Amino acid sequence: MRGSLGLSAYRTVSGRRAPPPFAPTRDRPSGELVWIHAAEPGNNRALNDLAHRLTAMRPGCSVLLTAAHDDFGDRGSDCIWQESMPPDHPVVTDAFIAHWAPDVLIWAWGDLLPNLILSAAEKGTHMMLVDAARDGFESRRDRWLPEVPRALLAQFDHVTARDEDAHLRLAQMGRPVSAMELAQPLHPFGKMMPAVDTDLADLAVALGGRPTWLSARTSPAECPSVLAAHKTALKASHRLLLVLHFSDPAQAQEAAKHASDQGLRVANWADSAFPDENTQILIADEDAELGLWLRVATVTFLGGSMRTGSDVCDPYSVAAHGTAIIYGPHVGPHVDAFTRLMNAGAARIVNDTTSLGRAVGQMITPDHAAHMAMAGWDVVTRGADSLDRIISLTQTRLDARHKGKP
Repeated sequence: MRGSLGLSAYRTVSGRRAPPPFAPTRDRPSGELVWIHAAEPGNNRALNDLAHRLTAMRPGCSVLLTAAHDDFGDRGSDCIWQESMPPDHPVVTDAFIAHWAPDVLIWAWGDLLPNLILSAAEKGTHMMLVDAARDGFESRRDRWLPEVPRALLAQFDHVTARDEDAHLRLAQMGRPVSAMELAQPLHPFGKMMPAVDTDLADLAVALGGRPTWLSARTSPAECPSVLAAHKTALKASHRLLLVLHFSDPAQAQEAAKHASDQGLRVANWADSAFPDENTQILIADEDAELGLWLRVATVTFLGGSMRTGSDVCDPYSVAAHGTAIIYGPHVGPHVDAFTRLMNAGAARIVNDTTSLGRAVGQMITPDHAAHMAMAGWDVVTRGADSLDRIISLTQTRLDARHKGKP
């Protein structure tokens, strides 16, 4: 097809078997629809972040996510959802494209599915291959039937390679060098949480430069360890303030009582109390204000990570606020994120009360904290230019469709 005997043969042979049923889980939403496909194992998070950035910048745009591996997890948006990939049968792929009618397809990495790509191309979908990598084009089919990936690459309006090796591989497969870009690989990024500017300004005045650390979404089981660690760190930094944050107001009140019973001087943010020079612990009890505390804290301990069964904050979002990170051994689905941050020098793991207190005391020093915060910032902004480029190309194409341009 389209000048490729190999591709025509593939489409003919794959269509000989009976087509499996196709049953979408929902109707296509009205308005613009961008389809993002994650072909690479383990990189769904980066593309989920891309979907959120795109819908935030373009209200009214919906995003359909598909993946060859794993789930995208909690997408947290009504205009972003996930569907199963259809079998690569021409009848099924034609029905898939006819139902969803994507305005733009963003296909990441490689592992191109011939019938699905051709079904999209024949319907006039604007297609981008992004973050292409050599290992995305090393399947047995790609090696034995080189005509197929060469013809499929020609269907894409825009192609981006993640490194020189991928760029060379795509050129060897027949993609003109002038029709490709070289860009940084896509990485997950940290989404900033909101904060009230006046609260931030007033709090900065009240703190007066005091060193501050945060225990975010603390679980009740961790509270004794966090308080003991704070007492240890106070011996080395007597002006140190702990923001003890809970998602549950009842748990926060219990922690305030527990801290007061230990002789620690406590203020409660829910009572509109600002910390003064004598305050050692500031109690916070709303998730909606977590962005405020992350902006204030030099060091943040991610609550829930010392015990199993608790939700842990997204470490990329925490790092995006410019705070050094401490975490325990139980991080749930965030293992890869913590590993990246730790290897970059942006995060430190602790296992008990003693090591937590020691870590806070060492990391709260300005030079140490700044070095870790900068390392975290480098991790969460890596690939940002590539992300912005993809969004710019997508918006340009969507705008052109509104103007009736081909």
